[in-house]
Amino acid sequence: MKAQLLLVRDGLENAAPSMARVLRDAGVNVRTVSAAELAEAPAADVVLLAIPSIDPVATCWAVHRMGYRWVIAASASPSSQECITMLNAGADYYLDAWLSAAELVARVRVVLRFSAWLEDPIRAPLYKDVLTNSSPI
Repeated sequence: MKAQLLLVRDGLENAAPSMARVLRDAGVNVRTVSAAELAEAPAADVVLLAIPSIDPVATCWAVHRMGYRWVIAASASPSSQECITMLNAGADYYLDAWLSAAELVARVRVVLRFSAWLEDPIRAPLYKDVLTNSSPI
């Protein structure tokens, strides 16, 4: 089964359509939702969202409590301090929403690969398969 990524549009309004298109073109199974729809959205392996700076710890853990084991925090205006704050708040990964297409795909695949390895290390895609784009991810 192909890994599922849920992209939350809120806070990434200008970047989200491009991010979703780039990831889909690379073979990633992406669904987009609003923050209001997140709690009712079908399960996904990874959720990618902009985490509000008001209470990032509460936001990260609320997302984890919804059943999302992997949370990627994205920012349209990243900084080193924001990255540190989001990772310390409970995000599993952090990225710039305006990365080049190739880098965005590579970074998302890192998280999907980790998620697959931790879920089922025996049947997870081989590292060489991910690098050659022949992986089911």
